[in-house]
Amino acid sequence: MVIAKPEWFKRRKYSGWGVSIGTWQGAVYSGVLALVLLVLITIAVYSGNMIFIIAFAVLFSFSNLDIMDVMWKLKKDERERMHEAIAERNSAWGMMLILNIGLIIEITYNILQNRVYVDPFIILALVVGIIIQSVTNYRLEKED
Repeated sequence: MVIAKPEWFKRRKYSGWGVSIGTWQGAVYSGVLALVLLVLITIAVYSGNMIFIIAFAVLFSFSNLDIMDVMWKLKKDERERMHEAIAERNSAWGMMLILNIGLIIEITYNILQNRVYVDPFIILALVVGIIIQSVTNYRLEKED
């Protein structure tokens, strides 16, 4: 995207999403970014200054977008793509299971407390997951 280059990183296979450092440039990029974020969050927490909080949020968002761009551009062969797709599918199923269990527990707890409340973020996560799945299936069927 702007700063990070895909050649500096390699695909992380066994420890979740993201990339791992592949060259010294990737190590420098990651180290400097971590240091700047640490300094900004420390200043923001101890000073309470809104400018530092906003600067941290902007830089954190930028760094996430930069790394996501690197992850998207990393070269993968067909086997690696298939393995990644299966792993992503399985992790999505696991997250959906936990979200549904959490929703059931939250609804049950609130009913026992004579309240009507459901966390909107849990509902939003489930709805967004359904929408993404539907759009993906529609798009893949159109391409075939």
